[in-house]
Amino acid sequence: MTVNLTAETFSVINQQYDYAFTEESDVVKWVTFNHPQVDLVAGQSQKIIYTVGVPLSAEPGGRYISLFASTDTGLLEEGVESRQRIASLLYITVLGDVTRSGHLVSLTSPWLMSGDSSWNVALQNTGTTHFRSRYNIKVNNIFNEAVVSMSGDALILPGTVRSVSDKLLAPQIPGIYKVVYTIGLGDTPAIVETRFIIYMPPWATVVATAGITVLIYWFLRKRLSKR
Repeated sequence: MTVNLTAETFSVINQQYDYAFTEESDVVKWVTFNHPQVDLVAGQSQKIIYTVGVPLSAEPGGRYISLFASTDTGLLEEGVESRQRIASLLYITVLGDVTRSGHLVSLTSPWLMSGDSSWNVALQNTGTTHFRSRYNIKVNNIFNEAVVSMSGDALILPGTVRSVSDKLLAPQIPGIYKVVYTIGLGDTPAIVETRFIIYMPPWATVVATAGITVLIYWFLRKRLSKR
């Protein structure tokens, strides 16, 4: 099997961060391989060394390169030969006057839950390089005590808006809860947003419905008995 090593710049094309790759770019020239092509016999493996050389004239900021290892499969589909490719992404920051400025575009949080749900934020990076948005979500009861806590992070590329979703775990007891979202925005101070939810699991809905039905029945019988 002949494996070819190449580099391409990559970017994102929507808020879901679907990747797009470009072969023609000056940034691609920053990467060199000690062996851009290797021949492997069955069962053989080989380490390939690559070097990233940043020109002294490069402006500060983020650069994003994908390293590809590809090989022809030998399969023809409608006259087109297919290739298999695997990639490794490089997130490079050229040091200097760089910024990591984040902005919360929107936050979507459920107001009624019957079980585990999900939340969503749209985050914008107005800076010049990438950052990781670290978030923490706490579900607090009426005494402002955290009963559920979740955390995670998401990579935000410069000049983009990313849609980030994660699970919102349900508390154990039905009731009204306060959800506190703490969203990291790079070098910008983290933002704190508060939302309220009503947690009503199916069994609680059945109990509440049965209770209301009993009360209505008792009230109607009481009125009829007075007549």
